[in-house]
Amino acid sequence: MAPGAFWRVRKDITRYAALLRRIAGGGNGGAISMMLENSNDVLPGVFSANVSLHFYRGALSPSPRRLAAGFSAHPSIKGLYPEPADLILPVSNPNGYYRSGFWLRIDNETHVHSTSIAIPKNTYRAVLEIFVSYHGDDEFWYTNPLRSAYLHSPSNLSTPRANGGFRQVYATIDGRFVGGHIPFAVLYPSSINPYFWSPVAAIGAFDMPSYDLDLTPFLGFMLDGRPHDIGLAVRDAQPSWLVSANLHLWVDAWSDSVQAGLIEYIAPPVKMNRNAEWRDKDGQSEINAEGLLRFTGWVSSSKGNLTTQVTQKIKFKSQVEVQNRGSTTQIEFQIKERMMVAIQKGHQPLGRVQLYVEAPLQVQTSMVRAAGGALFQKSRLYHQLTEMVTLSEGQAMTTSTLTDRQDAEGSALMHGDASVWGSGSTKSSYRYKDDSTCYLRNVNTAGGVVMMDTKSASCAAVADG
Repeated sequence: MAPGAFWRVRKDITRYAALLRRIAGGGNGGAISMMLENSNDVLPGVFSANVSLHFYRGALSPSPRRLAAGFSAHPSIKGLYPEPADLILPVSNPNGYYRSGFWLRIDNETHVHSTSIAIPKNTYRAVLEIFVSYHGDDEFWYTNPLRSAYLHSPSNLSTPRANGGFRQVYATIDGRFVGGHIPFAVLYPSSINPYFWSPVAAIGAFDMPSYDLDLTPFLGFMLDGRPHDIGLAVRDAQPSWLVSANLHLWVDAWSDSVQAGLIEYIAPPVKMNRNAEWRDKDGQSEINAEGLLRFTGWVSSSKGNLTTQVTQKIKFKSQVEVQNRGSTTQIEFQIKERMMVAIQKGHQPLGRVQLYVEAPLQVQTSMVRAAGGALFQKSRLYHQLTEMVTLSEGQAMTTSTLTDRQDAEGSALMHGDASVWGSGSTKSSYRYKDDSTCYLRNVNTAGGVVMMDTKSASCAAVADG
C-alpha cells in the first residue's frame, strides 16, 4: 500500500479547561474521545489517528498582549476574558453516542433546534460558542445564484438551488433572537477543483471556525433556576446543515445568586436587496445585505454592578454571473463584520474588544464538452480571511492582525460528479502580527507537490508579504 498523506493539527483548548478538570476529577466526569463521522462506502479509506494532550503548569497571564495572542484563528470574543469558563453545557444531540452524531440537523430556514438548559443562579457571564457545517444541497451555498429554480443544477443536488448565497446561523433564547453570524465559507476538499487541495488544505478546513455570541445581556431571562430553550437555526437554509453549541458560563463563587436585567435590545431584520435577471441558463444575480445589532444588559454580583454591551455590524455581497449557455460562471462573495463587546462598572470602562473581519471569495470556472460525454473544466480561485482585533483593558491596548490567503488555478476532466484527471496549483500565505510577535508562512504547491515552503518571524517580512 502506498504511503498516505499525513497532517499534524494543533489546537489550543484552554477555554475548555472546565471539562478537563471534570474528567480529571474521576467519577462520572466523562471521557475524551475522537470521532470520524464521515467515513463510509462512498468515501472509503483507512485512517490512523493519534491524539495527545499537552498540559502546562502555572496561571494564565491576564496581560492584554497574551489575551490578544488568542486571536490567531477564527472570529471569537474569548480574548476579553482572561480565565476560561467555570462550567460548559452542551447544546447538542444527547443521543450522539448511538451512531447518530452529536450534531443537530437543519433542513430548512424554519427548522429551529432547541435544547432545554437550566443555568446556575449565580452565573454572571455567558458566551454561546456555535459550531456549524453544511452538506447536501447546501454544500456549496456560497456559490448559489438567486433564482427560484436554477435550471443548470449539478446532478449531485437533489433539488434546484434557491435563496441565493446568503446564510446566517443564529441563536434564540425561549424564541427570542439573541444574535447570529454569517458563516465563513470553508471550502471542502472536493470544492471548485479537488486538485487544489493536495497536499494543502483550504482555509479553516482542518479547524472549522466556531462563532461566539455573548449572551451576558440576556442573563436576566435565565437566572430563575428553571430550564430555558436555547435554539439554533440557519436563515435561508437548504438541506442540510449540522449545528451544535457550547454554553460557556462564569459563576460567582461568593454568591448563591446574582441579579441581572436587559437594558437595550436593538435587533431589526437584516436589510436585504435582491436582484436577478435570467434567461434559460444564462444571467446574473446579486444580493446585498446590511445589519446592525446592539444588546446591553447589567449583572449585579460580588464583582459589582457590571454593564455589558454587544454591538455588531455586518455587510454582505453575493454576485453570480453565468454566460455562454451555462458554461462560464463567475462568483464574487464577500463578508464584512465589525463587532464590539464592552464591559463597564458605572461610568468606568473595564474592558473592550473590537473585532473586524473581512472574507472575500472569487471563483471563475469555464467548461467545454470533451469526448465520451466528459466535461473539461478550468477554474481559478481567490479566497482570504482578514481579522483585526483591538483589545483594551484600563489604559492598556493591544492590536493583532491576521491575513490568511489562497490563490489557486487548475483544470479537471469530469465524468459526472467524479474527476478522472486534473491538475492544480495553489499559493497559500499566512500572516500574523501583534505588538510583540510576527509570523509569516508561504506555501506553494503544484501537481500535488510542495514547491516552496518558507516561514519567518520577521516583522519586516510580514509587512512586505
